Amino acid sequence: MTDVLSLKKANCKNCHKCIRVCPVKSIRFADNQAKIINQDCILCGRCVVTCPQNAKKVRNDLTEVIGAIGSGKKVVASVAPSFISEFPVDGIGQFETLLKKLGFFAVRETAEGAYIVKREYERMIREHQQEVIISSCCPTVVSLIQKYYPAALPYVAPVISPMLASARQIKAEFPDAYVVFIGPCISKKEEMHKLPGYIDCVLTFDELEQWLIRREIKVEALEADGQPEGDGRLSRFFPKTGGIIECMDLDFESGYEYLPVDGVENCINAIKEIENGSLNGYFVEMSACEGSCINGPFTRQYKDSILRSRRRVNQYAQPDRSRRTDFSIKPDFGLMRPLPVELVREHRPSEAQLTEILAKMGKTRPEHELNCGSCGYPTCRDKAVAVFNGKADVGMCLPFMREKAESFSNNVFSITPNAIIVLDEDLCIQKMNMPASHLFGISSQKLIGSMIIELMDPTYFQDVLDTGNDVIDKHIYLPEFDKHVELSIVRDEEHHLLFGMLKDITSEHNRHEKYKTRRDQTIEITDKVIEKQMRIVQEIASLLGETTAETKVALTQIKNTVLSEET
Repeated sequence: MTDVLSLKKANCKNCHKCIRVCPVKSIRFADNQAKIINQDCILCGRCVVTCPQNAKKVRNDLTEVIGAIGSGKKVVASVAPSFISEFPVDGIGQFETLLKKLGFFAVRETAEGAYIVKREYERMIREHQQEVIISSCCPTVVSLIQKYYPAALPYVAPVISPMLASARQIKAEFPDAYVVFIGPCISKKEEMHKLPGYIDCVLTFDELEQWLIRREIKVEALEADGQPEGDGRLSRFFPKTGGIIECMDLDFESGYEYLPVDGVENCINAIKEIENGSLNGYFVEMSACEGSCINGPFTRQYKDSILRSRRRVNQYAQPDRSRRTDFSIKPDFGLMRPLPVELVREHRPSEAQLTEILAKMGKTRPEHELNCGSCGYPTCRDKAVAVFNGKADVGMCLPFMREKAESFSNNVFSITPNAIIVLDEDLCIQKMNMPASHLFGISSQKLIGSMIIELMDPTYFQDVLDTGNDVIDKHIYLPEFDKHVELSIVRDEEHHLLFGMLKDITSEHNRHEKYKTRRDQTIEITDKVIEKQMRIVQEIASLLGETTAETKVALTQIKNTVLSEET
């Protein structure tokens, strides 16, 4: 089976955005592309949601399910309780009708598995099995603790998730069933492989919507204020923040306090407190997604209307506030699960190595460490550690690269022997280098903000603005300064600037003029010699014969040679 997440190389555009949002920095930036380190990833899905170019690809398992249905298997769907906030249906009955059009044999609510799991949590609380109990429903949270905070593993409830419990219940009812979980979460695709034997395939809501579109099956939308129908089941509260705690029966003195935590960063902070022994006597409901499962990576409705999504969950779970009805299931299978350590080992550089890397990034003093976060890491030192571990490269530092580019540009600007003038589109001088000051004999500071007409004829600059055609090596004379120059003008449309470069060719021009003067003098002398020779020819033609003709030819050749040097 392929990795759950992969990179579309052609789409990755060197933006570092996925690194910024990744809570565990499980991305390696190499060859100007952000590549997921699958063994480090907790599959929170943030990189998928955030990537502006859709460069992060989630494994699509539609073919597997369609193939199972086509082969005649008894395919049963376990539908995550967040379906009620994502699809405009009135309940599981209408949703089951929809799925049966696709070929599903039967449909069950994963909320049934949630009921089984929360009953186990209630037992653990009643028996006070652990000082702190962390819910194990969110596979991303479990993976986060296994990989990055293994000291907190003893506090995780060793209980299977609602998805797995639902699958067990379905297979108890249909022993030959091919069970497909449908939900908003991509980490369920990995959980399926970590704990095999429960789920046969996982589809996201997005994959289901693709399938419905392909089959041209439309969901009959409810009215704008329409509400779900049903007699209510408390375990349907599971997909919202605090939903696990809200659905539990806690009418007994447990000695625990109950705390819902959502969002990976908040979960990390809570885990650190638990590791440090700061929290005791707590049942902590953790979800990696802010808003919990109704805001999973493959949900859309929550992002459009948070309040409506929560309201639909509340209405579907408990339409009658005077009654606290729920499922009634007594599983005949075990609920325990292993929680092995999957520690991600990251090497820490020595202070000397860290200093060396920071120096390569242009950070030689504390004030150089801007901690701007443009590279995706919260601090320059975190980025340096990533460089040491091969996850990042020095060039990811935007201020460093900008400073380097500006330094290079300024060096070129300052050391070139040619005069450079930068104008805005109003032909006002924005910048000029020292050779320009020397050319015009005026300090650049006095000219910044002045019109170019104060220095020279602006006609060529205006032509470039009007036509968009650059001027290259145009020979012009500056009478005010008695200078001959070669003028080149290039327009930068993106930044609305004109770059004028003037090469002083006055010395070359003067040398050429002197040469032309000497050439003209030589031609004049040659003409006189020829004329004199022709007079002599008339007098002694009979004596010289062909010799005179040869002399004329030779002198004419000299003249033509001199003239040809002009071209």
